[in-house]
Amino acid sequence: MPVDPMQLPNSEHIRNHVLAALMRYWSAEPKSVAGLPVAQKSSVTPIAGPLRLVEITLPDWATHCGVNGALLVPAEAAAEAGTWQHTDWWLAAFLLLEAWHERVWEYDHGPIHSFSFYLKGWDERAWQHAWVNRIGLFLRQWAIQQSGYGGADRIGPLPKIQIHMTHDVDAVAKTLPIRLKQGAFNFFNAAQSVRRGQFRQTAERLRQATRFLLGQENWWTFDRLQQWESDMGIQATYHFHVDTQPKTLKRWLFDPGYDITSPRLKTLLRQLAVQGHTIGLHPGFETWQDAEQISAQRARVEQSAGVQVTHCRQHWLRFSWQSTWLSQQTAGLAQDTTLMFNDRPGFRNSSALAWHPWQTASAAALNLTALPSVFMDSHFYDYQPMTPAARQMAMRHWLHECHCVGGEIVVLWHPHTLTTDYGWSDGFRDAVKLTKEFQFCQ
Repeated sequence: MPVDPMQLPNSEHIRNHVLAALMRYWSAEPKSVAGLPVAQKSSVTPIAGPLRLVEITLPDWATHCGVNGALLVPAEAAAEAGTWQHTDWWLAAFLLLEAWHERVWEYDHGPIHSFSFYLKGWDERAWQHAWVNRIGLFLRQWAIQQSGYGGADRIGPLPKIQIHMTHDVDAVAKTLPIRLKQGAFNFFNAAQSVRRGQFRQTAERLRQATRFLLGQENWWTFDRLQQWESDMGIQATYHFHVDTQPKTLKRWLFDPGYDITSPRLKTLLRQLAVQGHTIGLHPGFETWQDAEQISAQRARVEQSAGVQVTHCRQHWLRFSWQSTWLSQQTAGLAQDTTLMFNDRPGFRNSSALAWHPWQTASAAALNLTALPSVFMDSHFYDYQPMTPAARQMAMRHWLHECHCVGGEIVVLWHPHTLTTDYGWSDGFRDAVKLTKEFQFCQ
Protein backbone atom coordinates (compact mmCIF):
# COMPACT_ATOMS: atom_id res chain seq x y z
CA MET A 1 0.00 0.00 0.00
CA PRO A 2 1.51 3.39 -0.99
CA VAL A 3 2.38 5.77 1.84
CA ASP A 4 0.23 8.90 2.10
CA PRO A 5 2.64 11.79 1.33
CA MET A 6 0.68 14.03 3.70
CA GLN A 7 0.82 11.62 6.62
CA LEU A 8 2.06 13.34 9.76
CA PRO A 9 5.34 12.24 11.35
CA ASN A 10 5.07 10.21 14.55
CA SER A 11 4.77 12.03 17.88
CA GLU A 12 8.47 11.66 18.73
CA HIS A 13 9.57 13.20 15.44
CA ILE A 14 7.05 16.02 15.90
CA ARG A 15 8.30 16.79 19.41
CA ASN A 16 11.98 16.70 18.41
CA HIS A 17 11.34 18.89 15.36
CA VAL A 18 9.51 21.52 17.43
CA LEU A 19 12.16 21.38 20.18
CA ALA A 20 14.85 22.15 17.60
CA ALA A 21 12.85 24.87 15.83
CA LEU A 22 12.11 26.69 19.10
CA MET A 23 15.58 26.22 20.61
CA ARG A 24 15.91 30.01 21.06
CA TYR A 25 13.50 29.69 24.03
CA TRP A 26 15.49 27.00 25.90
CA SER A 27 19.00 27.48 24.55
CA ALA A 28 20.78 26.25 27.72
CA GLU A 29 18.65 23.26 28.74
CA PRO A 30 16.12 21.78 26.30
CA LYS A 31 15.73 18.61 28.41
CA SER A 32 13.52 20.35 30.96
CA VAL A 33 11.11 21.30 28.15
CA ALA A 34 11.34 17.94 26.39
CA GLY A 35 10.27 16.24 29.60
CA LEU A 36 7.09 18.26 30.14
CA PRO A 37 3.93 16.13 30.59
CA VAL A 38 2.37 17.34 27.33
CA ALA A 39 -0.82 15.44 26.50
CA GLN A 40 0.21 13.93 23.19
CA LYS A 41 -2.60 12.55 21.06
CA SER A 42 -2.29 8.85 20.32
CA SER A 43 -4.17 9.25 17.05
CA VAL A 44 -4.87 12.32 14.94
CA THR A 45 -7.66 12.68 12.41
CA PRO A 46 -6.12 13.11 8.94
CA ILE A 47 -5.63 16.81 8.27
CA ALA A 48 -8.20 18.03 5.79
CA GLY A 49 -10.19 21.13 4.99
CA PRO A 50 -9.46 24.72 5.99
CA LEU A 51 -7.48 25.54 9.11
CA ARG A 52 -9.73 26.03 12.14
CA LEU A 53 -8.36 27.40 15.41
CA VAL A 54 -9.51 26.79 18.97
CA GLU A 55 -8.85 29.14 21.89
CA ILE A 56 -7.03 27.66 24.89
CA THR A 57 -7.10 29.66 28.13
CA LEU A 58 -3.71 29.70 29.86
CA PRO A 59 -3.07 29.25 33.58
CA ASP A 60 -2.46 32.39 35.65
CA TRP A 61 1.30 31.87 35.67
CA ALA A 62 1.45 31.93 31.85
CA THR A 63 -1.15 34.48 30.73
CA HIS A 64 1.62 36.79 29.49
CA CYS A 65 2.60 34.17 26.91
CA GLY A 66 -0.70 34.47 25.05
CA VAL A 67 -2.93 37.15 23.62
CA ASN A 68 -5.53 38.25 26.17
CA GLY A 69 -4.48 35.28 28.31
CA ALA A 70 -5.08 32.64 25.63
CA LEU A 71 -3.41 30.83 22.75
CA LEU A 72 -4.98 29.70 19.49
CA VAL A 73 -4.19 26.17 18.32
CA PRO A 74 -5.42 24.00 15.44
CA ALA A 75 -8.58 22.11 16.36
CA GLU A 76 -6.81 18.78 15.72
CA ALA A 77 -4.43 19.46 18.64
CA ALA A 78 -7.08 20.45 21.16
CA ALA A 79 -9.02 18.07 23.41
CA GLU A 80 -12.78 18.33 23.57
CA ALA A 81 -12.50 19.98 26.98
CA GLY A 82 -10.32 22.70 25.46
CA THR A 83 -8.03 22.92 28.51
CA TRP A 84 -4.31 23.59 28.39
CA GLN A 85 -3.55 20.35 30.27
CA HIS A 86 -5.23 18.29 27.54
CA THR A 87 -3.79 20.14 24.53
CA ASP A 88 -1.10 18.49 22.42
CA TRP A 89 1.25 21.48 22.30
CA TRP A 90 3.87 19.69 20.20
CA LEU A 91 1.30 18.88 17.54
CA ALA A 92 -0.19 22.39 17.70
CA ALA A 93 3.21 24.02 17.12
CA PHE A 94 4.12 21.57 14.34
CA LEU A 95 0.88 22.03 12.40
CA LEU A 96 1.21 25.82 12.49
CA LEU A 97 4.98 26.04 11.95
CA GLU A 98 4.87 23.72 8.95
CA ALA A 99 1.55 25.18 7.71
CA TRP A 100 0.32 21.60 7.39
CA HIS A 101 -3.20 22.58 6.39
CA GLU A 102 -1.80 24.72 3.57
CA ARG A 103 0.43 21.83 2.48
CA VAL A 104 -2.63 19.56 2.30
CA TRP A 105 -4.47 22.25 0.34
CA GLU A 106 -1.57 22.38 -2.12
CA TYR A 107 -1.54 18.58 -2.43
CA ASP A 108 -5.27 18.59 -3.21
CA HIS A 109 -5.55 21.74 -5.36
CA GLY A 110 -2.04 22.72 -6.50
CA PRO A 111 0.20 25.59 -5.26
CA ILE A 112 -1.38 28.89 -4.27
CA HIS A 113 2.15 30.28 -4.60
CA SER A 114 1.66 33.21 -2.20
CA PHE A 115 -1.88 34.53 -2.60
CA SER A 116 -3.90 34.05 0.57
CA PHE A 117 -7.27 34.59 -1.14
CA TYR A 118 -7.04 31.08 -2.61
CA LEU A 119 -7.33 29.59 0.89
CA LYS A 120 -11.09 29.52 1.19
CA GLY A 121 -12.69 29.32 4.62
CA TRP A 122 -9.39 29.78 6.43
CA ASP A 123 -9.17 30.96 10.04
CA GLU A 124 -7.24 34.15 9.30
CA ARG A 125 -6.41 34.67 12.97
CA ALA A 126 -3.52 32.27 12.31
CA TRP A 127 -1.72 35.05 10.41
CA GLN A 128 -2.23 37.81 12.97
CA HIS A 129 0.20 36.63 15.65
CA ALA A 130 3.32 34.49 16.00
CA TRP A 131 1.41 31.69 17.74
CA VAL A 132 4.26 29.19 17.41
CA ASN A 133 6.65 31.53 19.24
CA ARG A 134 4.00 32.10 21.88
CA ILE A 135 3.66 28.33 22.34
CA GLY A 136 7.44 28.29 22.81
CA LEU A 137 7.15 30.98 25.50
CA PHE A 138 4.39 28.98 27.20
CA LEU A 139 6.39 25.72 27.20
CA ARG A 140 9.39 27.62 28.55
CA GLN A 141 7.28 29.11 31.35
CA TRP A 142 5.76 25.71 32.13
CA ALA A 143 9.25 24.19 32.48
CA ILE A 144 10.32 27.08 34.75
CA GLN A 145 7.17 26.60 36.83
CA GLN A 146 8.03 22.94 37.34
CA SER A 147 11.71 23.62 38.06
CA GLY A 148 11.01 26.17 40.77
CA TYR A 149 13.52 28.79 41.91
CA GLY A 150 16.35 29.32 39.43
CA GLY A 151 14.60 27.55 36.58
CA ALA A 152 14.80 30.58 34.29
CA ASP A 153 18.59 30.76 34.69
CA ARG A 154 19.01 27.07 33.92
CA ILE A 155 16.85 27.12 30.79
CA GLY A 156 18.61 30.14 29.30
CA PRO A 157 17.83 33.82 28.62
CA LEU A 158 14.81 35.05 26.72
CA PRO A 159 15.68 35.69 23.07
CA LYS A 160 15.84 39.18 21.61
CA ILE A 161 14.05 40.44 18.52
CA GLN A 162 15.90 40.18 15.20
CA ILE A 163 14.67 42.09 12.14
CA HIS A 164 16.42 41.70 8.79
CA MET A 165 16.05 44.31 6.04
CA THR A 166 16.01 42.91 2.50
CA HIS A 167 15.68 44.33 -1.01
CA ASP A 168 14.55 42.47 -4.12
CA VAL A 169 16.13 44.25 -7.08
CA ASP A 170 13.34 43.99 -9.63
CA ALA A 171 14.30 47.04 -11.68
CA VAL A 172 17.19 49.48 -12.09
CA ALA A 173 15.56 51.40 -14.96
CA LYS A 174 12.02 51.98 -16.16
CA THR A 175 11.25 49.27 -18.70
CA LEU A 176 8.17 48.72 -20.82
CA PRO A 177 7.06 45.56 -18.94
CA ILE A 178 7.10 47.34 -15.59
CA ARG A 179 5.28 50.34 -17.06
CA LEU A 180 2.54 47.98 -18.22
CA LYS A 181 2.35 45.96 -15.00
CA GLN A 182 2.27 48.83 -12.51
CA GLY A 183 0.17 51.00 -14.83
CA ALA A 184 -2.42 48.19 -14.96
CA PHE A 185 -2.29 47.88 -11.16
CA ASN A 186 -3.00 51.59 -10.78
CA PHE A 187 -5.86 51.52 -13.28
CA PHE A 188 -7.33 48.53 -11.43
CA ASN A 189 -7.09 50.34 -8.08
CA ALA A 190 -8.65 53.43 -9.69
CA ALA A 191 -11.61 51.33 -10.80
CA GLN A 192 -11.91 49.91 -7.27
CA SER A 193 -11.93 53.44 -5.85
CA VAL A 194 -14.75 54.46 -8.22
CA ARG A 195 -16.76 51.45 -7.09
CA ARG A 196 -16.31 52.51 -3.45
CA GLY A 197 -17.17 56.14 -4.20
CA GLN A 198 -13.62 57.33 -3.30
CA PHE A 199 -13.33 59.84 -6.12
CA ARG A 200 -10.32 61.73 -4.73
CA GLN A 201 -8.34 58.47 -4.56
CA THR A 202 -9.55 57.62 -8.06
CA ALA A 203 -8.07 60.83 -9.45
CA GLU A 204 -4.75 60.17 -7.69
CA ARG A 205 -4.60 56.61 -9.02
CA LEU A 206 -5.27 57.82 -12.56
CA ARG A 207 -2.48 60.40 -12.22
CA GLN A 208 -0.12 57.68 -10.99
CA ALA A 209 -1.07 55.39 -13.87
CA THR A 210 -0.47 58.14 -16.43
CA ARG A 211 2.85 59.10 -14.84
CA PHE A 212 3.89 55.47 -14.85
CA LEU A 213 3.10 54.94 -18.49
CA LEU A 214 4.57 58.18 -19.81
CA GLY A 215 7.17 59.41 -17.29
CA GLN A 216 10.96 59.23 -17.82
CA GLU A 217 12.27 59.27 -14.24
CA ASN A 218 15.72 57.86 -13.43
CA TRP A 219 15.20 54.70 -11.38
CA TRP A 220 18.76 54.26 -10.12
CA THR A 221 18.04 54.68 -6.39
CA PHE A 222 21.01 52.78 -4.96
CA ASP A 223 23.20 55.76 -4.08
CA ARG A 224 20.43 57.23 -1.95
CA LEU A 225 19.49 53.85 -0.47
CA GLN A 226 23.08 53.02 0.48
CA GLN A 227 23.44 56.40 2.19
CA TRP A 228 20.23 55.96 4.17
CA GLU A 229 21.23 52.52 5.34
CA SER A 230 24.74 53.66 6.20
CA ASP A 231 23.32 56.51 8.29
CA MET A 232 21.05 54.07 10.16
CA GLY A 233 23.69 51.36 10.59
CA ILE A 234 21.73 48.82 8.52
CA GLN A 235 23.34 45.95 6.68
CA ALA A 236 20.74 44.51 4.34
CA THR A 237 20.41 41.62 1.92
CA TYR A 238 20.08 42.58 -1.76
CA HIS A 239 18.59 39.87 -4.00
CA PHE A 240 19.62 40.16 -7.67
CA HIS A 241 18.16 38.46 -10.72
CA VAL A 242 19.99 37.02 -13.70
CA ASP A 243 18.81 34.81 -16.55
CA THR A 244 20.65 34.14 -19.80
CA GLN A 245 17.88 32.03 -21.34
CA PRO A 246 16.08 33.34 -24.43
CA LYS A 247 13.21 35.61 -23.42
CA THR A 248 9.75 34.13 -23.78
CA LEU A 249 6.75 36.48 -23.55
CA LYS A 250 6.20 35.40 -19.94
CA ARG A 251 9.84 36.02 -18.95
CA TRP A 252 9.82 39.37 -20.75
CA LEU A 253 6.73 40.45 -18.86
CA PHE A 254 7.43 39.05 -15.39
CA ASP A 255 11.21 38.83 -14.90
CA PRO A 256 13.49 41.82 -14.24
CA GLY A 257 15.05 43.23 -17.40
CA TYR A 258 18.53 44.38 -16.32
CA ASP A 259 21.92 42.85 -17.18
CA ILE A 260 23.85 41.90 -14.06
CA THR A 261 27.06 41.55 -16.07
CA SER A 262 27.06 45.22 -17.07
CA PRO A 263 29.96 47.27 -15.63
CA ARG A 264 27.59 49.47 -13.60
CA LEU A 265 25.82 46.50 -11.97
CA LYS A 266 29.05 44.64 -11.29
CA THR A 267 30.45 47.73 -9.60
CA LEU A 268 27.30 48.05 -7.48
CA LEU A 269 27.41 44.39 -6.44
CA ARG A 270 31.00 44.59 -5.29
CA GLN A 271 30.37 47.93 -3.59
CA LEU A 272 27.50 46.46 -1.59
CA ALA A 273 29.60 43.47 -0.55
CA VAL A 274 32.45 45.72 0.64
CA GLN A 275 29.95 47.74 2.71
CA GLY A 276 28.89 44.58 4.55
CA HIS A 277 25.60 43.95 2.79
CA THR A 278 24.71 40.40 1.76
CA ILE A 279 24.31 39.57 -1.93
CA GLY A 280 21.48 37.12 -2.55
CA LEU A 281 19.70 35.56 -5.51
CA HIS A 282 16.27 36.49 -6.87
CA PRO A 283 15.43 33.41 -8.97
CA GLY A 284 13.22 33.92 -12.01
CA PHE A 285 9.45 33.67 -12.23
CA GLU A 286 9.52 30.12 -13.64
CA THR A 287 12.25 28.62 -11.43
CA TRP A 288 10.27 27.81 -8.27
CA GLN A 289 10.66 24.05 -8.84
CA ASP A 290 13.73 24.01 -11.09
CA ALA A 291 16.96 23.34 -9.18
CA GLU A 292 19.04 23.40 -12.36
CA GLN A 293 17.95 26.92 -13.34
CA ILE A 294 18.30 28.22 -9.77
CA SER A 295 21.83 26.80 -9.63
CA ALA A 296 22.77 28.39 -12.99
CA GLN A 297 21.40 31.79 -11.92
CA ARG A 298 23.17 31.55 -8.58
CA ALA A 299 26.50 30.90 -10.35
CA ARG A 300 25.99 33.97 -12.57
CA VAL A 301 25.34 36.27 -9.59
CA GLU A 302 28.40 34.89 -7.82
CA GLN A 303 30.50 35.54 -10.91
CA SER A 304 29.38 39.17 -11.15
CA ALA A 305 29.54 39.87 -7.41
CA GLY A 306 32.77 38.06 -6.65
CA VAL A 307 31.25 36.56 -3.49
CA GLN A 308 29.52 33.32 -2.53
CA VAL A 309 25.71 33.51 -2.74
CA THR A 310 23.71 31.45 -0.24
CA HIS A 311 20.56 33.58 0.35
CA CYS A 312 17.53 33.89 -1.89
CA ARG A 313 13.90 34.90 -2.30
CA GLN A 314 11.80 33.66 -5.21
CA HIS A 315 10.56 36.31 -7.64
CA TRP A 316 6.86 37.17 -7.17
CA LEU A 317 6.99 34.86 -4.11
CA ARG A 318 6.40 31.91 -6.44
CA PHE A 319 6.43 28.99 -4.02
CA SER A 320 5.49 25.36 -3.46
CA TRP A 321 5.79 23.63 -0.11
CA GLN A 322 6.73 20.41 -1.85
CA SER A 323 9.22 21.69 -4.43
CA THR A 324 10.71 25.14 -3.84
CA TRP A 325 12.87 24.71 -0.75
CA LEU A 326 14.10 21.33 -1.93
CA SER A 327 15.04 22.85 -5.31
CA GLN A 328 16.87 25.72 -3.63
CA GLN A 329 18.77 23.36 -1.34
CA THR A 330 19.72 21.17 -4.30
CA ALA A 331 21.00 24.31 -6.04
CA GLY A 332 23.39 24.99 -3.15
CA LEU A 333 21.43 27.73 -1.36
CA ALA A 334 21.30 27.83 2.44
CA GLN A 335 18.63 30.39 3.42
CA ASP A 336 15.33 31.47 1.88
CA THR A 337 12.95 34.31 2.78
CA THR A 338 10.14 33.61 0.28
CA LEU A 339 7.59 32.61 2.92
CA MET A 340 5.08 35.49 2.95
CA PHE A 341 1.77 36.31 1.27
CA ASN A 342 1.74 38.58 -1.77
CA ASP A 343 -1.60 40.11 -0.95
CA ARG A 344 -1.37 40.74 2.81
CA PRO A 345 1.18 41.20 5.61
CA GLY A 346 1.37 38.76 8.48
CA PHE A 347 2.78 35.51 9.78
CA ARG A 348 2.03 32.98 7.02
CA ASN A 349 3.06 30.04 9.22
CA SER A 350 2.11 31.70 12.52
CA SER A 351 5.77 32.12 13.44
CA ALA A 352 8.67 34.53 13.61
CA LEU A 353 11.40 31.91 13.47
CA ALA A 354 14.34 30.80 11.37
CA TRP A 355 14.02 27.03 11.16
CA HIS A 356 14.72 23.96 9.02
CA PRO A 357 11.41 23.06 7.33
CA TRP A 358 10.06 19.53 7.30
CA GLN A 359 10.32 17.75 3.96
CA THR A 360 7.53 15.25 3.48
CA ALA A 361 9.33 13.24 0.77
CA SER A 362 12.27 12.38 3.05
CA ALA A 363 10.32 12.57 6.34
CA ALA A 364 13.10 14.75 7.78
CA ALA A 365 14.05 18.39 8.13
CA LEU A 366 15.88 20.14 5.29
CA ASN A 367 19.36 21.56 5.78
CA LEU A 368 18.15 24.86 4.28
CA THR A 369 16.99 27.53 6.73
CA ALA A 370 13.67 29.25 6.05
CA LEU A 371 13.09 32.68 7.54
CA PRO A 372 9.59 34.19 7.13
CA SER A 373 9.08 37.69 5.77
CA VAL A 374 6.33 39.60 7.58
CA PHE A 375 5.61 42.55 5.29
CA MET A 376 6.70 44.34 2.13
CA ASP A 377 6.08 47.74 0.60
CA SER A 378 3.22 46.79 -1.75
CA HIS A 379 1.09 45.51 1.14
CA PHE A 380 0.55 49.09 2.28
CA TYR A 381 0.31 50.77 -1.11
CA ASP A 382 -1.01 48.47 -3.83
CA TYR A 383 -3.04 45.81 -2.05
CA GLN A 384 -4.44 47.96 0.75
CA PRO A 385 -3.82 51.68 0.18
CA MET A 386 -3.38 53.44 3.53
CA THR A 387 -2.87 56.88 4.97
CA PRO A 388 0.62 57.50 6.39
CA ALA A 389 -0.72 57.17 9.95
CA ALA A 390 -2.51 53.90 9.20
CA ARG A 391 0.57 52.54 7.46
CA GLN A 392 2.79 53.33 10.44
CA MET A 393 0.26 51.72 12.77
CA ALA A 394 0.14 48.56 10.66
CA MET A 395 3.93 48.24 10.51
CA ARG A 396 4.13 48.82 14.25
CA HIS A 397 1.66 45.99 14.89
CA TRP A 398 3.77 43.40 13.04
CA LEU A 399 7.07 44.55 14.52
CA HIS A 400 5.59 44.81 18.00
CA GLU A 401 4.40 41.20 17.82
CA CYS A 402 7.91 40.11 16.89
CA HIS A 403 9.27 42.16 19.79
CA CYS A 404 6.78 40.62 22.25
CA VAL A 405 7.86 37.08 21.40
CA GLY A 406 11.58 37.71 20.86
CA GLY A 407 11.22 36.49 17.29
CA GLU A 408 13.19 36.75 14.07
CA ILE A 409 11.62 38.11 10.87
CA VAL A 410 12.39 39.75 7.53
CA VAL A 411 11.12 43.01 6.01
CA LEU A 412 11.17 43.59 2.24
CA TRP A 413 11.39 46.92 0.40
CA HIS A 414 12.02 47.17 -3.36
CA PRO A 415 14.64 49.81 -4.30
CA HIS A 416 12.74 51.08 -7.36
CA THR A 417 9.75 52.10 -5.18
CA LEU A 418 11.86 54.90 -3.71
CA THR A 419 11.26 56.85 -6.95
CA THR A 420 8.66 59.60 -7.23
CA ASP A 421 6.84 57.39 -9.77
CA TYR A 422 5.94 55.18 -6.83
CA GLY A 423 6.30 57.65 -3.97
CA TRP A 424 6.89 54.96 -1.35
CA SER A 425 10.10 56.36 0.15
CA ASP A 426 8.33 57.80 3.21
CA GLY A 427 7.04 54.32 3.99
CA PHE A 428 10.56 52.92 3.76
CA ARG A 429 11.91 55.53 6.15
CA ASP A 430 9.07 54.73 8.56
CA ALA A 431 9.89 51.02 8.34
CA VAL A 432 13.58 51.68 9.04
CA LYS A 433 12.82 53.93 12.02
CA LEU A 434 10.41 51.40 13.51
CA THR A 435 12.89 48.58 12.95
CA LYS A 436 15.60 50.45 14.81
CA GLU A 437 13.16 51.47 17.54
CA PHE A 438 12.14 47.89 18.32
CA GLN A 439 15.65 46.50 18.08
CA PHE A 440 16.97 49.11 20.49
CA CYS A 441 14.16 48.88 23.07
CA GLN A 442 15.27 45.49 24.41
